[in-house]
Amino acid sequence: MNLGVLGSGYVGLTTAICLASIGHKMQIFDIDQEKIKNINQKKLPFFEKDLDNELVKVIENSQLQTVSSINELIEKTDGCFICVGTPSLQDKSIDLSQVKQAVKNIIDKIEETKKKSYTIIIRSTIIPLTTQKEILPIIEKTISSLDLRLAIVPEFLREGQAFSDFMNPDKIVIGGLNEKSNEFVKEIFNFFKENVEIILTNPQTAEMIKYANNAFFSTLISFSNEIANISEKVNGVDAFKVMNALISDKRITTTTKREKFVPDLVTYLIPGCGFGGSCFPKDVNAITRFASKQGENTPLLDAVLEINAKRPSKIVTLVQKLLGDIKNKRISIIGLSFKPDTDDMRSSPSIEIIKSLKEMGASLSAFDPQISKEKFDVNGIGGVEIHSNLEDCLKNSELVILLTKWNDFKNIDQKVLEKNMVIPKIIDGRGFLDSRNFNEGTYYKIGFSTDNK
Repeated sequence: MNLGVLGSGYVGLTTAICLASIGHKMQIFDIDQEKIKNINQKKLPFFEKDLDNELVKVIENSQLQTVSSINELIEKTDGCFICVGTPSLQDKSIDLSQVKQAVKNIIDKIEETKKKSYTIIIRSTIIPLTTQKEILPIIEKTISSLDLRLAIVPEFLREGQAFSDFMNPDKIVIGGLNEKSNEFVKEIFNFFKENVEIILTNPQTAEMIKYANNAFFSTLISFSNEIANISEKVNGVDAFKVMNALISDKRITTTTKREKFVPDLVTYLIPGCGFGGSCFPKDVNAITRFASKQGENTPLLDAVLEINAKRPSKIVTLVQKLLGDIKNKRISIIGLSFKPDTDDMRSSPSIEIIKSLKEMGASLSAFDPQISKEKFDVNGIGGVEIHSNLEDCLKNSELVILLTKWNDFKNIDQKVLEKNMVIPKIIDGRGFLDSRNFNEGTYYKIGFSTDNK
């Protein structure tokens, strides 16, 4: 099929590359010409494992091409995915202006190019009732004059696993305006039909599915962290062992013929320093704000957000317990991205932790395998030494805080700390390391009393 993608950010470019890789002829457009230039040069503008190699393939075989205008995009395609941003507004609701403008631009170009039929597929995350109240009024005149189809097709891509998630989906949700819309989108994903559930529904249900998905996994994380909070108050309780015991329950982990099948959701049942990224914080805030406007309270999701917001301060409190007055103390932060296998710092717990420690006068150094000084400076923090390797980051430090579970850190032990630090002491904000690899009084982790290792 000849398909377009409007917006070359994380979702848009991933969608374009993956659809091109399964045989569709893809065209992509972005108003940011620097992004288009990078795509033509086979450069991925963000870090995402496996996706960079696939970009090279689909550009070289011309399955993915860039276009210079929306007009050209419409002329060359029979349908287009809208993958523009929906950033948070000051009141935590989402800004729909880019989506609405994208729809308007497409409608204008359809009319200019005199297309007889076209399909608009919205992949951007939009709040329930957006289609009904915001999109349909823009397209209603055009619907009556030509064969225009519309569908909401949310994405369920995890950063760090985007290529794998796209190529091995657990579900494909299609919220079509009518049967023709559903059939067009089903044909796009025909490649997956033997191995995946295709959920056909209406636009408003498709919109809600995306939010329910992210709200659920956010809730699991905050539940784990609340158990960690309680465990920290009880001498000898290890929150990680508590959660591992929960995970072994047969209602979560299935055992068949003595073989255990552990679902991926258990990765959200691990205590840590809070969730971040571009989706969970934004989407949970957006759905609670939407509910409030509908006159509905959301005590559970409000608590999810409250628990998460307090996680960075838990790390800071532990730093103070270990170091006392931290003014002028040299502290190393390892792991800046909100999760491993991505270079995304949006809403990362590391940001709030760094800001708090800076305000208290600490001298900070930091290292992340995918965050350069230039990328770090985008967050507007400043005053932090950004290093290109672990050893330099640890040099002369009195405490190191691990905030991201990068594999680069898995071999950190007592010897590594003693070799590089003034005082070997580490806070494991993810429970990632083995405490047995450290001497007494060196290793501390969240979800465990600070009186114990």
